[in-house]
Amino acid sequence: MSERKPIPLPSVETLLFKAPLYATFTLNDDLSEVKILYGRVIKNGRQADTKLDGFCPFCKRDTTFTVDGISIPGGDPWNNIKDRYAFDQMSVSCARSEHHLIRYYFLVRKLTIQKIGQHPSLADIAIDEMREKYRSVLRGENWSELYKAVGLAAHGEGIGSFVYLRRVFERLIQSRFDEFKDDEGWKDDDFKGLRMDEKIAFLQDHLPSYLVEIRKIYSIFSKGIHELDNEACLDFFDVGKRTIIIILDDDLKKQQELSTRKELAAAVAKFSSD
Repeated sequence: MSERKPIPLPSVETLLFKAPLYATFTLNDDLSEVKILYGRVIKNGRQADTKLDGFCPFCKRDTTFTVDGISIPGGDPWNNIKDRYAFDQMSVSCARSEHHLIRYYFLVRKLTIQKIGQHPSLADIAIDEMREKYRSVLRGENWSELYKAVGLAAHGEGIGSFVYLRRVFERLIQSRFDEFKDDEGWKDDDFKGLRMDEKIAFLQDHLPSYLVEIRKIYSIFSKGIHELDNEACLDFFDVGKRTIIIILDDDLKKQQELSTRKELAAAVAKFSSD
């Protein structure tokens, strides 16, 4: 079997904040991403800082990071950057504290780049981010298995991560059915034998509209593990995780709306009794 060609880098943000260890990408020949990574962005005739948005594992909040670009030794001229073959390191610093750094280590080979190290790890950052945002709607098995999925994906274990991610997704879809089946008069057999995209269509009035629009994509969750190789599972992981996040965001919104209604009702009752 021929070696799989690295995909084009979608963005520097993807490389720094989403790509797992050992993920390899090709860099644009126009050097747009290379200039960001090596601190060579020029604006108005002057070198400019690049700002990226991400989650700070130290502040436990979304923040803006400044890219502290890769420093090229004096013996490695910039005009040979397209032929560069080296182990490089860089960092990004949080806008709230310059001491809050995320460090990265890359293998660069002729306009391909592979992430070979990161501290704090992608898994730690992603898990902290989800814990902070979704602690009120992500509990029990869903939390523990999403934790495992993120950790495995961050270390390049695609098939294992897919198994846990699929369990969480299926459980969230099932929970929506269980939540509304009595009100809608549904029977368990109406739902049980459907494919994943059919289940999403069945629940279209009780799921985020965007998820319903792209439901065909999530038939992938119905595939057997023998149908997907490790790389295919890793490629799908971010799509699958974002699907779960869409559902959790919807749950969080409903929870916040319910809390606001209770607060307003209590406030009205207080003034009415005065």
